[in-house]
Amino acid sequence: MEQRKNSKFLRCLSWGIAILGGALLFWGAFVEPNRLVIRRSTLHLPGLAPGLEGVRVLLVADTHFGNSFIDRMRRERLVKYAAAEKADLCFLLGDYIAVGSLPGYGAMPPEELTAFFSALKAPLGNYAVLGNHELWYGRKKMTGLLEKGGFQMIENKVVKIKDSLFLAGIPDGTAAVFDTGGLNNKLKKCAPLILLSHKGGMLKFLKSSPATLMFAADTHGGQVRIPGVSSLGDWVKGKKELRPGISERWGRQLFITTGAGGHRIGFRLFCPPEIAVVTLKNGKQNKI
Repeated sequence: MEQRKNSKFLRCLSWGIAILGGALLFWGAFVEPNRLVIRRSTLHLPGLAPGLEGVRVLLVADTHFGNSFIDRMRRERLVKYAAAEKADLCFLLGDYIAVGSLPGYGAMPPEELTAFFSALKAPLGNYAVLGNHELWYGRKKMTGLLEKGGFQMIENKVVKIKDSLFLAGIPDGTAAVFDTGGLNNKLKKCAPLILLSHKGGMLKFLKSSPATLMFAADTHGGQVRIPGVSSLGDWVKGKKELRPGISERWGRQLFITTGAGGHRIGFRLFCPPEIAVVTLKNGKQNKI
């Protein structure tokens, strides 16, 4: 009798695990990749001028647009959600298109990309850097589309936005030439400073003031995360991840967005696509 009860319990447990596993697979393959959430954060930047207190920054990255109706629907949602946030600044962080050989995995037509960029304009300025997928697509071609859409390409450049807030673009060192010496010489004199880069790891090559905040992307948050631990991939490999959100790395602040799209298979679990909206405040303390 006891053996029969145990056998029934094990069958029920097996069915429960199978149903839960199937539900997670369905959610990760079809539901979560097609979600779009807004991650709103308030970050402190030492020395931020009173005139920029409370300025709102929109971050969009890793859209990986392909030539499909799903990508067009996602693009429309991105534009709608971004417009509703009414941000003061808009920063684009690379990997705008999908380049590859999988079925249906092709870059969105240039005129549609330009229309997307044009719809994201913000009153205090629109700035962009490129990612590794632009290397395969054509960096010069994508730069032209961004500029036609009203964005200023700032890789290897330093610009002043307003009230002594500096902004610099750092190339993805795996896909473009990085003028380390020349840019570092400029950065030493710039504070407070915001850095834009597709890859957060580029921060370790820079010599800038502690009053520095870098915005980056590329990791997609790992796309599959173990809640409260890390991305599944980095946990399996035993690597220390560049985690989404704010962290302190190499003596400065690094904020990473999980991106608004996916890559290749597009499976996501506990890590939905996002648009990040950051409100900047003066001060030293960020919750890390």
